[in-house]
Amino acid sequence: MKRVVNKINNTKVEVLCDIEEKVWKEAQEKAFQKLAKELTVKGFRKGSVPTEIAKKHIDNGKVFNEAINSLLQPTFEEVIKEEKLQPAAQPSVDVTKVSDTSLQLKFVIVLPPVVELGKYKGLGIEKDKVSVTEKEVDAEVEKLVSQNASLTVSEEPAKVGDTVVIDFVGSVDGKEFEGGKAENYNLELGSHSFVPGFEEQLVGTKSGDEVDVNVTFPEQYVAELAGKKALFKCKVHEVKTKVLPELNADLIKELAIPEVSDVEGLRKHLKAQLKSQKDTQATNKLLDAIVLKAVETSKFEIAEEIISEEIAGMKRNMEDQMKQRGLTMEQYLQLTGQTEEAFNENTKKEAERNLHGILVMEEIAKAEKITVTEKDLDEEFEKIGKQYNMPVDKVKEILSKDINRFAAEIRQRRIADFLLANNAKE
Repeated sequence: MKRVVNKINNTKVEVLCDIEEKVWKEAQEKAFQKLAKELTVKGFRKGSVPTEIAKKHIDNGKVFNEAINSLLQPTFEEVIKEEKLQPAAQPSVDVTKVSDTSLQLKFVIVLPPVVELGKYKGLGIEKDKVSVTEKEVDAEVEKLVSQNASLTVSEEPAKVGDTVVIDFVGSVDGKEFEGGKAENYNLELGSHSFVPGFEEQLVGTKSGDEVDVNVTFPEQYVAELAGKKALFKCKVHEVKTKVLPELNADLIKELAIPEVSDVEGLRKHLKAQLKSQKDTQATNKLLDAIVLKAVETSKFEIAEEIISEEIAGMKRNMEDQMKQRGLTMEQYLQLTGQTEEAFNENTKKEAERNLHGILVMEEIAKAEKITVTEKDLDEEFEKIGKQYNMPVDKVKEILSKDINRFAAEIRQRRIADFLLANNAKE
């Protein structure tokens, strides 16, 4: 196969491929035979139409299309192998010449981005100082106690913090709407999980009460209900109040936190936990700042096709998330007050930021020869085995199913460790 390779720019090449006449003829013959097998002509069984008759019924353009399609993948694979190219996105292909005896294909192949690495060491970025106050520890203790509260049926009027068990039916202009009906629903008053104004109107109700709750949906809501007035007919079955446990030895024992045997030990544990969380957040913030600085001093050449694929992937993820919440993308845009144009522009900016960060870290790994060896993997397997009290062979068996991803995660951690060690302000 004769080929001519033309460099368009640093991120794309154009390859003109002249298919050998013999190969092209064979492809046409196979295409004709395939189409003939599917041909139906009156008086003949499907697949048994004589060749001469089949030729009269099969358009030459269909034969060309079928033959070309059969040659695209093998031709493309030969091109990238022989020319040692690394496609970074779906190529485009055009037929530039076609006849009974000749075929020329043009591939435009997208190459990996070109990155000119800027400064990535000695940036001297300061990590946020981390501290935990006694007030914060108090809040964590309260939260933990609240999480272990029990609910008991109360005959008293419902107050904020209580849970009411209700049936409700919502309507707008006398018509029920989708998603506005439920039975035996547990609603914590003050949780702000319903439309503004709904929960407040159930404060003071008792078991057996029937209440009309009138609300106005926010302007930024699903289009069918945005800004509209609605009536919810509610029936209260039960009022349940929280009973907080005492913070004593019994609760400490029930919590079963390793190495915590008293209240003082619990406070120390929660303080250490909070400090660890804050330290992780500060470290992540520092790493983001380092990568951003390295991105700002680097130069990139990225084909639009790569950016478009990143955008498409991000949109698919967003649509999947919205679907899990029972929303369409149109409803999400309405709820967040975004136009489709603004959403697309923001997504493009985020996609470019993501790509720049990934590319810079990848180039740093290459420059600093940050790799993951078999020995490194074995050491990680041993650590995990000790952590989960599991035989190393079992760990290997589980992780070997996705070993490339596991190795990539280790490598990513090492790149992060390198950047933190070489850029944090002393």
